[in-house]
Amino acid sequence: MPSRHVRFSSVNKIYSLPPPPLLSRAVSSSASSLGPLTPPPLPYMGFAVPTPQMSKGPFSNASGMNRRAHNLLALSTNPILRYNVSQHPSTISTHHSGVAPAAFLEPAIYPPQQAITLVTPHLPWSIQVSAVNGRYVTVGDMLLTVHRTLQMNSTPAEFNMLRTEQLMRRVSRAYTQRCERLRGQRGYAEEKRGGIKRVDFLMGYTSFQGIAPTADPDVWTLSIS
Repeated sequence: MPSRHVRFSSVNKIYSLPPPPLLSRAVSSSASSLGPLTPPPLPYMGFAVPTPQMSKGPFSNASGMNRRAHNLLALSTNPILRYNVSQHPSTISTHHSGVAPAAFLEPAIYPPQQAITLVTPHLPWSIQVSAVNGRYVTVGDMLLTVHRTLQMNSTPAEFNMLRTEQLMRRVSRAYTQRCERLRGQRGYAEEKRGGIKRVDFLMGYTSFQGIAPTADPDVWTLSIS
């Protein structure tokens, strides 16, 4: 692909931690209407993703281990949270009643940990999540860190990890479509100048489906659709 069609920027914006989102009720949909759980994995080089271990219930449990994700984050075909990871966590909605903003301050996983690593076959890097409160990673920490990481500018080296011209075109198209959605709105020109971001590597698959533990106690698999 000619390089003149690809924009990169070395400037990344850092956003401060917002208050927990004020949840709105979303229209409920059946699990069958959500389509496949995740998009096809991409052929990145040198990045092996552990296999997630998923239970049939609302929690994700590792076999033989008492590890699970918070209900708001548990891997499911019909997750409690309606979250487009390309948008700020303040836009989260839910189809469940009784989800209080205070839940976003609760531990993201059990047993609680000060740091966890998220991996996904759809990105060539891992996402490191640290506890803002210094004690344990919260639900809000995880959601905001995912958003922050995906909003970072991509580098030419990361773009080259796509390996094929077809994938490069798809990521470039995702960048163009992301910018076009802002046309006529404040920030459109700045977003376009910013170039390709990591979120564009998801190629439009941005619905949060949850996290699940792996055999590594510090590593969890992030699923999107």
